[in-house]
Amino acid sequence: MPIELSKPVNVVSQDEFHAIHHVMVGHAFAIHNQYGRMLDENIYKNELAYRCAQGGLGAEREVLIRVRHGSFVKEYFIDLLLAGSTVAEAKCAATIAPAHRAQALNYVLLAGTHHGSLVNFRPLKVQSEFVSTTLTPDDRRRFSVATHNWPDDTEHQKLRETVVSLCADVGMGLEVALYREAVATLMGVLPQSVPIMAGSRQLGEHSMHLLRDGVGLAVTAATRFADTRKHLQRLLNHTTLDAIAWVNLPLNSVRFELLKKAE
Repeated sequence: MPIELSKPVNVVSQDEFHAIHHVMVGHAFAIHNQYGRMLDENIYKNELAYRCAQGGLGAEREVLIRVRHGSFVKEYFIDLLLAGSTVAEAKCAATIAPAHRAQALNYVLLAGTHHGSLVNFRPLKVQSEFVSTTLTPDDRRRFSVATHNWPDDTEHQKLRETVVSLCADVGMGLEVALYREAVATLMGVLPQSVPIMAGSRQLGEHSMHLLRDGVGLAVTAATRFADTRKHLQRLLNHTTLDAIAWVNLPLNSVRFELLKKAE
């Protein structure tokens, strides 16, 4: 199996999820009222799991999710799995940020369920949010493939086959860092320092994976396609590279394009 969970996860209805979330948030408020907002994050997580379990909700800490594809293996750990169905992530941050929502959604998708919760203990008042999706694992494995100016040499064709196989196996919509790490591992490429130039003056060095000498590798999940393409082109034009092999992975679409340095 490309995605393995250390505990089975059940899919529940929205009403069942809301009931679970309501109980969890009640415990979070009680903990916040008793202990304040200045403790380390793990203390809140452990106490929240304990109170949920004592109240009969059921709570598993640090539930392992392992993603496998070929030689690539990556492990994630869900903060809490409530009632065998609900992913819950606990934070101690100034406020719930987009990165926290993205992380929780990534876990929801990996778990093959539809609902998750975010709770933040650091503010003056506990913050909580829903993180939900209607996507199923089958939905995430449906995608189109497009190429533009894509070479037919061995390296570029291997990259194309590797990415399509990976997406067909683990599905689309996961955090882009997973795809970047997987592609680099499966292609056997390491990050290298690429000089960034302003004419003859070197501004510094930028870390990039290289598909081969002179060709950088970029893996994105951009929905603002034109904007991302523009900025990758700007990056390329100020490097010593000849081209960037760009793989873009928005939901349900895999696109390959070779960007060449402006004449």
